[in-house]
Amino acid sequence: MGTVAEKELDIINVQEETDPKTKKMDALIVIPAETPNSVNKYTKWLEIGIYALIVLVSQSVATILGKLYYNKGGKSTWLISLTETIAFPILLIPMIFNCTNNNNNKIPKLEYHDSKSPSLMTKLFIYVFLGFLVGVGCGLFSIGLLHLPASTFSLISSSQLAFNVLFSLFMKLEKITPLIANSIALVTISSLLLALDSSNKASSSSLSNHHNAIGFICTLIASALFGLLFSLTDLLFRKFLKKNTLREFMDVIICQSFFATCIILIGLFASKNWRNLKTEMNNFELGRLAYVMILIWISVCWQLYTYCLLGLIMKVSAVFANVITTLSAPLIPIMSVIIFNDKMSGVKAISIVLAIWGFSSYAYQQYLDELNLKGDRNGIEDESTDQQTTTI
Repeated sequence: MGTVAEKELDIINVQEETDPKTKKMDALIVIPAETPNSVNKYTKWLEIGIYALIVLVSQSVATILGKLYYNKGGKSTWLISLTETIAFPILLIPMIFNCTNNNNNKIPKLEYHDSKSPSLMTKLFIYVFLGFLVGVGCGLFSIGLLHLPASTFSLISSSQLAFNVLFSLFMKLEKITPLIANSIALVTISSLLLALDSSNKASSSSLSNHHNAIGFICTLIASALFGLLFSLTDLLFRKFLKKNTLREFMDVIICQSFFATCIILIGLFASKNWRNLKTEMNNFELGRLAYVMILIWISVCWQLYTYCLLGLIMKVSAVFANVITTLSAPLIPIMSVIIFNDKMSGVKAISIVLAIWGFSSYAYQQYLDELNLKGDRNGIEDESTDQQTTTI
């Protein structure tokens, strides 16, 4: 018994001898199968590596610059919240070019439903609701960053991964495994250790304790909201939006950013905080130019983060992209120690180790899932090849 390839070769030779007119057609079928694709694989993983690096760097730089803004005299949490979403028109540039050429590219791990798309009102409601989650989450993150050291803030933010998994399990988008359970437990313990460490090391001043508590609670709630956002986006694409193309996904990202920006602007003007921005800029320790540049670069970094996150989702999966974002948790504390002279306590070091362990556990589970999925696809392709050979 020969291999499938040998059988196909024998069949092709017989066809060439019996019917010369089919020679060109058979050559067209065989040649692409024999073309090596190792170069494409290397290119793909190079792109994934670049996207992942930009996600980590942009997220870390944006967080550090946000803390620098507060440390040098900035006080407006509304303004920092606004920088996270207001530069969303930048995404229209790559959207015009990419979506024109790749409109049919589907996002991995999202089921495609060939049925009627939802109405305009349904889409509008979805965009407004997701924008509300983004706006509130950005506001809470800004408050947490104001009251907590950047290192503590980033480690507490890493609980977003655990919340994302929990909400996905609740929505039946993901199945519990020992590795996932281990990841949730480790990330939760990491955040609890930071909470206990912050309460023990707080000064006797009730005001300081109050600020630490506000920062911890706001950051934790914001992490829960963004974990919910990831899970809801996955659910909405599966059940309501009916499509999983790049164009559809970027529509959601841009529209939710637009409504989130509107919500934050309403809060900025309703609170009358905008009246203090000119005075704040004039009194900024690093100068007016530095004040403006910090805000601009925070905005640019968040949009770079968003675009490259979309790249990771398209190249791999949404879950992989979320794992990459949480890897900044151990990176930001190291940068904070160098830039802001944050103290690296023993509890914080243990928290970093637990966070990395939790991320690795979750990432390894996703790696196993990818292998199983690839094996299933190869099995389907082999069955299809056998059927085609039998038919011929």
